[in-house]
Amino acid sequence: MGHANHTLPSSEHFEITKLAEGVYAAIAKEFGAAFSNSGIIDLGDLTLVFDTFETPKAADDLRRAAESLTGRLPAYVINSHNHADHWFGNQAFSAQATIISTHKTRDLMPVYLEELKTLKQNPSELSASLEENLRLLEGENDPKKRAPIEGYVARLRHSLETLPILELKLPNQTFESKMVFYGSRRSADLLALGNGHTCGDCFLALPEDKIAFLGDLAFFKRQPYMEDCDFSAWKNILEEISQSKLETFVPGHGPIGKKADLLLLLQYLNALEDLIRQVKQAGGSLEEALIAPLPEPFVEWQHTGKHRFEDNVRFLFQNL
Repeated sequence: MGHANHTLPSSEHFEITKLAEGVYAAIAKEFGAAFSNSGIIDLGDLTLVFDTFETPKAADDLRRAAESLTGRLPAYVINSHNHADHWFGNQAFSAQATIISTHKTRDLMPVYLEELKTLKQNPSELSASLEENLRLLEGENDPKKRAPIEGYVARLRHSLETLPILELKLPNQTFESKMVFYGSRRSADLLALGNGHTCGDCFLALPEDKIAFLGDLAFFKRQPYMEDCDFSAWKNILEEISQSKLETFVPGHGPIGKKADLLLLLQYLNALEDLIRQVKQAGGSLEEALIAPLPEPFVEWQHTGKHRFEDNVRFLFQNL
């Protein structure tokens, strides 16, 4: 079936960008309920979705967008890794799609089932966090410091709103290192290169289009989340992808990028490692590392993500 609609669908939660004929990135909007990026790929006779956002209401829009753009409901949904913001929208697709992840990702997901049950019974923890961050926002006048708090407040509000209807749907198919989708229009390679951002990351490469959907192996124009990463292995994966023939990359967070953006992320990881090593070699403490500024060209990234810099510094200080 051909495309049912040649115009790009719109959503309050994400913006659709056409990367090639039949290939679309869904980039999360600030303050929306998506919180991470996704992808829609028309294989010719099948539709594939890469990641399903953090909430079912954003994922519902994604499903409708996929049907509008390709003329069919998605047959396959890929979960890039186990972090909630990339798969809590699975329920929007579970009735008709096969949901796929790596073995390790699938093994890590069930812990959320009990957490969700507890939260539904008593959402006071989320409500208290919202109130605390609203107070922080009221007392913060620096626009750069306000921005991540505002983003977190919006995220908490979306979480509380969707909590009553949220149902966690786990992958019903897993793979180890490589899985290939052969469509009548294009093929797609689902790849897992080992430990990276988590122990179970996978990414989707479209060789003919030279496009890849990387999940949280990539964060562009912002600091990455590092607390579950294998630091050295992650850097090696970024090196390997940057040396491939792929040219256009959709990160888990941030705008669509090129190889220069991959290399800039790698440069950030190396710069932060250097910063921590310098503090340690001088006999400095964690507290001294926490007040060290990011070097150029990463000064503008300092306040992307609430407490992201502090969390990354603590992780590296403990693990280097």
